[in-house]
Amino acid sequence: MKVIIKTTLLSSFLLTACAYQYVDSSINSKMSGFRGDIIEVKQTITVENGMTFDGKENLYSWVGEGDCSQTEGMPAMFDLLPGSTLKNVWIENAPDGIHVKGENVTIDNITNIDVCEDAISISKPKGNVSRENIKIINSKFYDCEDKAIQLTRGTNVLIKNNEFISCAKAVRIKEQATNIIFENNKVYNAKQAIKATGGHGLIRNNVIQDSKVGLWAEEQGHLIDAGGNSFINVKEVHRETEAGKITVK
Repeated sequence: MKVIIKTTLLSSFLLTACAYQYVDSSINSKMSGFRGDIIEVKQTITVENGMTFDGKENLYSWVGEGDCSQTEGMPAMFDLLPGSTLKNVWIENAPDGIHVKGENVTIDNITNIDVCEDAISISKPKGNVSRENIKIINSKFYDCEDKAIQLTRGTNVLIKNNEFISCAKAVRIKEQATNIIFENNKVYNAKQAIKATGGHGLIRNNVIQDSKVGLWAEEQGHLIDAGGNSFINVKEVHRETEAGKITVK
């Protein structure tokens, strides 16, 4: 892997990203607090089995093949193999962001300043490879034209203490994605904050604000509104279509 490192100092402004207040997703606000280097990446970085990749708060900017569109099959910025950890990374312009390719994977403190296709994907495995016990924590996702997190597969996936700003969907749950826990997150300006097209998820103690649909279950997807959720200026809190089910506790 060849990377080009350039040192830069970006201007910063205070990001106001709490409930009941306007959330600014301008470039200055997104980059608030950034003091690292810019690392240009031309090909996918693979984090091997059991290894930790610490980005040390640097910005990884994609300059390889592909583009920032909704085209499927684009290269990922990072591939995470079983037992790996990715932390303290800023990401921009990645055609596809992070691909989870095994069990017991942790994604911690990632800032995605412009999500292209998906920021994080757990998709169909090749061969007998498990996708369970995944943690996505303490991260930020800005300006997703489609999805921030795409869960086609995955069991025991914890999504906690994250912020989603201007993402069409914060999380899409599909097919065999089960026991998805969405907890203590903040979602601003979404078309559908959580959409389950099949699969199963539990939603608790989140703030969902200025969005069209809070929780949407369709095609036999099942979401549990487990309480503690604040829906602020949300046009439709719950939507059930095509045999989807939302259970309120």
